[in-house]
Amino acid sequence: MTADLVAFLRVRLDEDERAARAALGAPWIRREGVAGVHSDSTDDYPHGAPIADCRRIQAEYEDRVAVAEHIVRHQPARVLAEVAAKRQMIDDTWGGPDQEDVWLHHVRLLALPYADHPDYREEWRP
Repeated sequence: MTADLVAFLRVRLDEDERAARAALGAPWIRREGVAGVHSDSTDDYPHGAPIADCRRIQAEYEDRVAVAEHIVRHQPARVLAEVAAKRQMIDDTWGGPDQEDVWLHHVRLLALPYADHPDYREEWRP
């Protein structure tokens, strides 16, 4: 079970990394007064190229701003840092058999955000 769980988690982290690397480029920001997330300005887009247009979200303006802030907080650089940290946690060898239960519990917690994936097994739930 443990090997399958670790393999499942590594594949999900690989997917997260690929998606983040595909979205790399200019830093993500939210400009004041714009309900959307834009990269830095370019000649074609002097006010920034749209990355996520929150105007299509069915919500009050304040909610759209919150959505834009959420998108910016999960920019590719942050996702890549989280992937690296999670991989390090998986790779860490904890000191002795009494630590194995703690390590497995942490790996289960790391896999929990992927519980909606069709390959996730309920037996992995912490």
